[in-house]
Amino acid sequence: MLSLSQILFTALVIVVVWQVSRFVGRKGTNQNTRRASHDKHAQRGRSDGTRHDRQPVAQDMEKCPHCGVYHAEGLSHRCQD
Repeated sequence: MLSLSQILFTALVIVVVWQVSRFVGRKGTNQNTRRASHDKHAQRGRSDGTRHDRQPVAQDMEKCPHCGVYHAEGLSHRCQD
């Protein structure tokens, strides 16, 4: 049978492992965020105008007169039969 000290030790080990895993997960997330922020600031200083984190540009949509599906204006579209 388990004694009180064994139960408390097991609970302590579980809590410590859980906290360490949370800390390691947060540390990795912060480093990724910090790296992305650093890259963003570094790219502002570039004079060539290339950016890898561009936001998608909104496009006008037009409705196909045959099937009623909307598609990007100026792009070809095939109606499904």
